[in-house]
Parts: sequence; structure tokens; C-alpha cells
Amino acid sequence: MSQSPSSKSATLFQEALKAEAEQDYFEALSKYTASLSLEGDQVPTWVRIGKIFLRTMKYQQARETMEFVLGMNPHNVDAIYGLAISYFYLGKLDEARAFIDQAVEMQPDNATYAIDRANIHSISQPDPARKLQLYQAWGQRFADPLARQSPPMLNNRNPDRVLKVGYVSGDMRDHAIAFFMEPVFRHHDPAQMEVHVFSTTMHPDDTTAHLKSLVPHWHDVSRLDDDALFKLIRAQQIDVLVDLSGHTYGHRLYVFARRAAPVQVTWLGYMGGTLGMQAMDYRLTDYSADPIGHEAYYLEKLYRLACMASYIPPAHAPLVETPPMLQGTSPTIGCLNSSRKVTDHMLRLWKRIMERRTDIQLLLHVQENTIDDAIHTIEPRLVELDMPLDRIIVSPMVPLDEFMERGSLVDVALDTSPVSGGTTTLHTLWMGLPVVTLDADEAVSSATACTLAGLGFNEWIAQNDDDYIEIILRLLDNPEQLASMRSIIRERMLDSVLMDYQTRCTELETAYRRLWHNYLLGENLFHDFQAATPAQEEKIAALRAGGGPAKG
Repeated sequence: MSQSPSSKSATLFQEALKAEAEQDYFEALSKYTASLSLEGDQVPTWVRIGKIFLRTMKYQQARETMEFVLGMNPHNVDAIYGLAISYFYLGKLDEARAFIDQAVEMQPDNATYAIDRANIHSISQPDPARKLQLYQAWGQRFADPLARQSPPMLNNRNPDRVLKVGYVSGDMRDHAIAFFMEPVFRHHDPAQMEVHVFSTTMHPDDTTAHLKSLVPHWHDVSRLDDDALFKLIRAQQIDVLVDLSGHTYGHRLYVFARRAAPVQVTWLGYMGGTLGMQAMDYRLTDYSADPIGHEAYYLEKLYRLACMASYIPPAHAPLVETPPMLQGTSPTIGCLNSSRKVTDHMLRLWKRIMERRTDIQLLLHVQENTIDDAIHTIEPRLVELDMPLDRIIVSPMVPLDEFMERGSLVDVALDTSPVSGGTTTLHTLWMGLPVVTLDADEAVSSATACTLAGLGFNEWIAQNDDDYIEIILRLLDNPEQLASMRSIIRERMLDSVLMDYQTRCTELETAYRRLWHNYLLGENLFHDFQAATPAQEEKIAALRAGGGPAKG
């Protein structure tokens, strides 16, 4: 007996769901599209198509699809949320805020909506007090209640024994985090630290295998739910548990919320601000990213290192010593940051530069995987802002080896605001390119400025939009200086604290030991890298003697 159109549609829909779950997005789209030609409610199918566009970073297509859904059903919360995410990645921050607020109002018990609301608002309107309020609201509703279920911890309280340190991350792969963690894993002292990695990476790669070779205890926990991962960490009796994801994809914050270890720390993976949960004890930072006074904007206690992290550059990173404008190419400015950081305000700023000098080209490195998708996403925005398309080069995502050759195409690199570059800034500097940035106070906005100041390149830090433009034009007016700077930049990085791997790792291990002592003493005795004071030494001596914290 032949199936009715509605049953055929249901069958295709289920087959598409299965393909989507297996991340076979091409097959899923084919099945969903085929089901649209049959009878039945088409709204759920269009919503799934929109979600696939989001997952595959086709944000313009996602926006168009979700808008189509709202035309059929103006109250579809999936489409409203999808539009919030689409607009956010398309740099339309006002629209993103409006849609995410609507989604949260419709479903206040949706944890994903709540945290994305905090993310979108805090990035698009960097008000640290408001950011704290939004993240804390998420934590109070969804994370903090989990701690009440936590059984007591039985870790050995010896203050000087080898500490068990666990790193939790979904990015132990070809990802930015690897450039910071490889030197840590390579230099950890087994006489001080027993290192565990709890990797939630769903798709391991060659980088995963390399990092795994540096770690004595590697746990692939990608298939474990939060309860199972919590039990595993407790069974290993981890003393210091380090979150490397924050609120990014692959995080396991609900495991931390259950209190999986005596000392819980967040580091590196999320610069957006406080995580908003009571069970995260500390944030590792430094005085550059978080000056005195920033404590008021974090639920975590701040422990300041001398330098927040170390950096190891990609293996393939040829230094192109001659800027392209000295090789007969038009002067080229380029933004190598992910295009999700490129707001309309930044595009208007770059347009002003191109109006001042009509020979300048602009390279935009966008996050789509193909040139067609890249153009389809970015070109409508460029047209809307009346930018000179004939002088704009659009590049899709490229392999890292090719990315590290961008110095052959770009003379001066452009940073973004309110979200600045992080790892990309370091990669770009390693290419020998000057990076011009806007100064800021918050860590998420000031990462590039902090890096430049640390390397002694304060002259590339602009105080306002006009200053930003003038710095770029001055650099382009001195191509010989650009050529000489290419080797100087790399030399400064090599001589900097960023690449003093042993010192950074020893400092990190000292931090873990001090946080362990804080836990045993029940007070925030240590809060930065500075040498211990006599009063601190006295309390630790009493702790070692078994007398508990010193008095006075």
C-alpha cells in the first residue's frame, strides 16, 4: 500500500532528523526540502532548515529562513531565537538584542536562551554592571541550585603533596586554545602536578593526538553526560579543576556547578566576563586584562598572574619580509578576525579610511567555508553601507597554513570593537603585521590593546575612532617602516613573557598551589603572583605544622 502524502512527509522528516543528528547536514537538507513538496505543517521543517544554516555558519540564509518562518507563524520562538543568533553573527547587534529579549520573555526557563541573552547584551553593550547582572541571573536560575546535590569531598588535605589538576575543554583540537595549552602541557612538573585532561571534543584530530601525547592522564568524555562526568572527576579526586571553555561551545559548566572539585577555576576560554555561577571559585587573569577595581564585576575571585598565558605560534608561519604595497600591490588593510566581530560601526570606520585614500583595498576574512557563502553573507551588508565593492576582497575561512601567509596580502591589520582579537591578534603579529586597535577597559574589548602594550607597541592603540583612522593612514604613508617592523615584531614576541614557557608554567603551578592553600585555610590569602608576605608565610607554616591558619 502506498503511503499518503502526510505520512511520506513525516517519514522524510524523521530521516532528516536522523541525518542532522549524525551531522550529515547535506543529507538532512535534502530530506527536509523533499518533505516540503508534500502535505503537512511546513513550519517545523523550515525551522530545522534554519537551524542547519546556523550550525553551518550560513547566517544570511539562516536569517532569511527564520524571517520566512515568522511570516507563517509570528510567535514561533525557535525562529525568534534563530533570528537573534543570525543577526548577532551578521553584526546587527540592535536587532539581535531585541529578538533574544523576546525569546527569553517567551521561554524564561530556557537556559540556552538566558545565557545567549547575557552574551549578546554584554558584547553589544559592554556595561560591566549590566553584564554581571545578566550572567548572575542565569547562574541563580540554572547553575547554582545544582550545588545543593553535591556530596562532601574526601580529597587528601596535605598542603604540599602532588596536586591533581584537571582541565575541562571542548577545544582540545585544531582550535585557538591549543596555542596556549601546548606549552603548559609540555612544561608541567610531574613532581608538583598530576595532570588530567577531560576532553569533551566530539571530533578529535591531529592536534588532539599531539596534545594527548603530552598529558599523562587523558580522558575522552565526549559521550558522558554531566552526571557521569561529575562522578568521574570525583572518582579521580581532582584537587584543582580548570574550565577552559566558559560559555562557549562544548562547555561543561553544569559539572562545575555540582562542585566536582575543591578548587574550581576558569581560564582562557572565555573573556566575556564573569560566568555568573557561585561554584566557580576563581578566574585566572592579570593586571592588564583586569586592573584593580574589576573585582566588582565578577562573582569569581580574581587571581592575577604576571602574564595571563603563554603563546606558541603555528608551525607553518613564514615571515614575508616585504609588505605587498612595496611589491606593486595597492595598499591593503585587512581584518583577519572572525566576521562575527565585524559590526556595522567597524565597517563604517573602514569606509572612512577608504574614502581618505582611494587607492586602499580592504581584505575581509569571514567565517563561512566557501567563497559563495562568504559573499552571500557579507555583500548585502557592504551594499547597505554603500562601501566600494570593487576595492574589497572577501576571503572565506582557509586552512591555518594558508591563513598564516596573509602577510603576503595585507600591509596593516585592523582590529575590531567591542570584541577584539585574541589568538588572531597573536597570529597576525607573528606574521609581522602591525595591528591597530581601539583601547578599552573590559577584557573582551581590550585583549589586543593589552597585547600591544605588553610588547611595547602602544602607538598602535587608538583612543577614539578618529585616532584609529589616523594611525592606519600614518602606517600606510611609511611603507619602509612597515618593512622594518616585520622582523622587529617577531623578535619582540620571541623575547616577551608570552613565549617564556617555563616561567609561565611555573607561575601557573604556583597559582594552583596557592589556591589549594586558600581552600585549606578557608580564606582568600593569596590573590596574585607576588612573593608571599611574612604574614602569608606564617599562615602557611602553621598549616604545614597541622595547626591550621595562623592567628592575627
